[in-house]
Amino acid sequence: MTHPEEQAITPGCRGDAIPDVSMVIPTRNRADQLSRCLQYVRLIQSDRPWELIIVDNGSTDHTVDVVSEFARNVPFQVRVVHEPVVGGARTRNSGAKVARGKILIFIDDDCYVRPDIVEQYRKIFEDPTIGFAGGRILLHDRTDYPLTINESEVGIRFPAARPVPCGTVQGANMAMRRQALQDAGGFDQRMGPATRFPAEDWDVLTRIGINGWAGGYFPGPTVSHHHGRKRPEARKRIRCYNIGSGSVYLKLLADARTRRIYLPHILRCIAGDMKFRQTKVAAQIYGAMLFLWQNRHGLLEVTPNILDPPVHEPHPPEIGADAPT
Repeated sequence: MTHPEEQAITPGCRGDAIPDVSMVIPTRNRADQLSRCLQYVRLIQSDRPWELIIVDNGSTDHTVDVVSEFARNVPFQVRVVHEPVVGGARTRNSGAKVARGKILIFIDDDCYVRPDIVEQYRKIFEDPTIGFAGGRILLHDRTDYPLTINESEVGIRFPAARPVPCGTVQGANMAMRRQALQDAGGFDQRMGPATRFPAEDWDVLTRIGINGWAGGYFPGPTVSHHHGRKRPEARKRIRCYNIGSGSVYLKLLADARTRRIYLPHILRCIAGDMKFRQTKVAAQIYGAMLFLWQNRHGLLEVTPNILDPPVHEPHPPEIGADAPT
């Protein structure tokens, strides 16, 4: 079994305080895009300690150089996790596994954060009932197709053990309590980028909610999404997302805990889509059947204790201004 490797790159400003917030950014072979993302991360303002965790998913370009140069000039700790096995859900789990913060913020490497994003999420999680939250996602380039965004300025609360609609909270800008994510079993590594089922974000939120946590969409924490997809590529991505949502439909209906809660919601969604979006419904049915076929011997399995920190592995040496390299 392959394990991720962690490297701590500590900038010149050190401190013994444990951060209460960890921001996780997965990346793979997008060094230039990551560099642009980090220029905005550099501007984050916070009076309390927080940490940045970059999960390098087997990059072969100059990602390492980009991260090393960035870490030398910021006042917060930067930690790097090298996850050799390709997979979007796996990289999120790898980042969460080493995170020290009680609040985990997840963004994509093609997103540009507002300077107050850490403080905005801190404020939201002052409510002890909140287990997950999503923020506003603006379209950075107006010539891109309006895909994977949520520009609404109206907040929405999701009570515990109630349906969480697909797409309201998205992986490009979301946060959760580490404990809530751990209790839910982490992200389902059969889903996400590099699989046929890009719906790992919605899937994990439904499991957090059914465990008794409330959540919501809050327009305060804001990013701009620079995904670069134009109409032809976006249409293909939409079909992939529909296949992914179909796989989540299947899991929700197969699980006795969520079936009663989500069945009316799913039926309403399908009935509405059948009027004008029959191809969407067809893709969802295909996604459900494909996920069932691939996982027919363990449909609802989630890797146990996937986020428990390993007790047998020593903490990696730090690399910084006053530490040997």
